[in-house]
Amino acid sequence: MKLLTFKATTHSAKSARFGAPISAAAMEARIDEPGPIELKTVGANWEAPITGLLNIKHPKAVAAGITDRKEPIKIYAHVLRHPAYGFFLVDTGVSRKLVEDPVGAGVGMMLRKFGGIEKMDTQQATADIIAAEGVPLNGVFMTHLHLDHVSGLPDIPKDVPIYTGADEAEASLFLNLFAQGTYNHLLAGRPPLEELQFEKDLGGKLEGVNDVFGDGSFFAIQTPGHTTGHVSYIACTPTGPVLMTGDVCHTRWGWDNGVEPGTYMQEREPSIKSLLALKALSERHPNMIVKLGHQE
Repeated sequence: MKLLTFKATTHSAKSARFGAPISAAAMEARIDEPGPIELKTVGANWEAPITGLLNIKHPKAVAAGITDRKEPIKIYAHVLRHPAYGFFLVDTGVSRKLVEDPVGAGVGMMLRKFGGIEKMDTQQATADIIAAEGVPLNGVFMTHLHLDHVSGLPDIPKDVPIYTGADEAEASLFLNLFAQGTYNHLLAGRPPLEELQFEKDLGGKLEGVNDVFGDGSFFAIQTPGHTTGHVSYIACTPTGPVLMTGDVCHTRWGWDNGVEPGTYMQEREPSIKSLLALKALSERHPNMIVKLGHQE
């Protein structure tokens, strides 16, 4: 019998208004040059089972003696400033409204019970991050649509564009049965999701790359596995490139040892491929700063 599957959200989506596919080689030829992007990262404390964050059955994890435990992690919002296009976020951080009143924020029963919302730290909530910038928020670039990455949406003005990877909203899983209503509620009243477009990269080192602003300052990279439409990003800053892996890798130990996430993924083989591709990219560019999904 075929298992029923459900989209991450039924919210409408369209092709993004800006950004264009380019080759990975063209991106790599550019990223070691100083760029104009100002970037800072704000983290909210959280915790999650290590079995979700890391494949503890991997031989390296077994050899290291890693066993099931709660792992201290963070939920990030990356603050991006472009000299011409303005202020954006990469992922959303955490909204105080969602933590203090998850029912009112539209979080479904199963996510309220098992999503660890009560453990989310709101000392610097998304509303505070936006207010501190003192200028309008012009968009949010999502790595993917999971609760801990959309948990700041209640603080995001309804007219702000939300950018995702191609087909991120369409990806179907049985587990979306328990999350779809939450994501629909958080996206209600907003314009269609804007999907960044990619073409298969012929060089084979990366799946696909998008030059988001069209000026070689900010790139989206297709990194499927954790979700179908998962995207990682590179910002070109005055001091060098900064890679935001998203949940291609949750933990510092996983990154350093090339060990993929555990149960928190959609497909294991693409997840491993994306992790190793990003690690190889960072090794080709030793000046690159790597910001992981949930640990420094």
